[in-house]
Amino acid sequence: MAVSTVAPEAPPTGRPGAAPAGRVRKSSGWLSLAPALLALVVLFVVPLASLVVDSFTEPETGLGNYASLFTDGYTVKVLGRTLLIALIVSVAGVLMAYPYAYAMTLVGPTMRAVLVTIVLVPFWTSMLARNFAWLVLLQDGGLVQKILTPFGLGDVRLLGTPLAVGISMTQVLLPFLVLPLYSSMSQIDGRLVAAGQSLGAPRARAFRRIYLPLSTPGVVAGMSLVFVLSLGFYVTPALLGSTRSAMIAQVINVRAKELLDFGGAGAMGIFLLIVTLLVLGLSRRLAGQNVAVAAAGGQPTRAGTTGGQGSSVRPWLRIHTTIVSVVLVAPTLVIFPMSFSAATTFQFPPDEWSLRWYENLFTSPEWTAAILNTIQVGVYVAVIATVLGTMAAFGLARLRPRWRGAVNGFLLSPMIVPHILVALVVFSAFLRLGLNGTLIGIILAHTAMALPFVVIAVTARLQGMDVRLPAVAASLGASPVSAFRRVTLPLVLPGILSGAVLAFVSSLDEVVIALFLQAPGAITLPVQMFNSITVQIDPTISAASSLMVVLVSVPILLAQLAGARRSKKGTR
Repeated sequence: MAVSTVAPEAPPTGRPGAAPAGRVRKSSGWLSLAPALLALVVLFVVPLASLVVDSFTEPETGLGNYASLFTDGYTVKVLGRTLLIALIVSVAGVLMAYPYAYAMTLVGPTMRAVLVTIVLVPFWTSMLARNFAWLVLLQDGGLVQKILTPFGLGDVRLLGTPLAVGISMTQVLLPFLVLPLYSSMSQIDGRLVAAGQSLGAPRARAFRRIYLPLSTPGVVAGMSLVFVLSLGFYVTPALLGSTRSAMIAQVINVRAKELLDFGGAGAMGIFLLIVTLLVLGLSRRLAGQNVAVAAAGGQPTRAGTTGGQGSSVRPWLRIHTTIVSVVLVAPTLVIFPMSFSAATTFQFPPDEWSLRWYENLFTSPEWTAAILNTIQVGVYVAVIATVLGTMAAFGLARLRPRWRGAVNGFLLSPMIVPHILVALVVFSAFLRLGLNGTLIGIILAHTAMALPFVVIAVTARLQGMDVRLPAVAASLGASPVSAFRRVTLPLVLPGILSGAVLAFVSSLDEVVIALFLQAPGAITLPVQMFNSITVQIDPTISAASSLMVVLVSVPILLAQLAGARRSKKGTR
């Protein structure tokens, strides 16, 4: 009886208090959502709307800024190059990721765990550190040129070309293809292809006519996600490309920061946003609702019948999987040896070994200040985003289904907007508010970007919880506060901790927004690393990259171990 009286959709029974309980539940949902919604409106929506207005009114009212995108020879060339590189990265990535993900569905549990770990290694490695590693590998006289020399290609210039940018972007975004593909493939019954073969179809035809169409949602989700992320890339083309092969994010940076042309920069950013929405809408139409699940990298239980022993993997698939594995972990294998090099240039493999760059990292006032700023910002972001995101997740659970989808989409919107546009929006707004060049500004901007991670983590935990448990505790005499503290909180705590870790890591590794908001007293470690490459050749970045890998990976590993330990206790 106690459970039915608090159900929000309960039919009228004549019992006093039944209907008000439902209304209280819904109103409390909106109250829990209010802080997060208000934060996104103030930090994201209002500045974005202001930038849209600037794109139509600066320097004069009209469509001039948008017309120049297609009439200015330079801008239209940059736009075309950006779209082409994004398309090439998406296609090249799926050609590498599809066989790898397919191999993950064939191997046994132990090897599958190894392959999953290899995919997650790039997530544990700082994005800036990976780009630095590719800079070292692709530079003139670097390891890649040495490998190509026996084939007569040793004189081919790589660094400073779109090829170098494409190689690094493909490696950085490869996990965003592997995980959706594996999520889609893991739901396919492996017996279907065998059934097609038993009916007389050759193996290749059975795979093409049965397996490939069933895995299409993962392909569409992964390619659309990678294409959208590629549009807003700034760090990779800035470090590995050149001004002659600039992408749109570099032009937006110059327009906004150097020329203060917010109208022209805003028009470019809005164009990227429109392309993003069109691509995501098209992918949703082609692949259906599975796109959202696949893009999140979910890993449902396999429907296959291998019994956990794995199926045979053909030699060509083993070779391909090995090559992709090497590509995924290559930057990490470069960063740590480089940090112990005694050379004053970027050299790999090192000829001599030394700890001088670690000494400089922890004794130089510039580097130590950047480290302290980064940790300080990350902690504040983790606390604020966790509180707001957890409240929002509980609020979502109390909303009617018709409102839940729209509100959830709004909360996750910072994740789908091109990163360079978010940086431009924040820079434009904070410049007027006097927050540019302050740690408070960076904290606020990072909080808006980290909030979706907390909402996703806590919501996923709430969806796996039996909603009747708090009501059962109340029926046994527990007060609402006691039921929350003794029942709900322990069950949701792993999701809250995971969200806090993700918020901390996302702030720790964020560089584009921090670059826009930097000032002498507000420089984070990623910004200092970026400047050490572009402004001065400082090998201290190799030690800083190793530190970033540790700072990013250790919290994630600890969160995973804590989650595994809690799960093990729960099964006892």
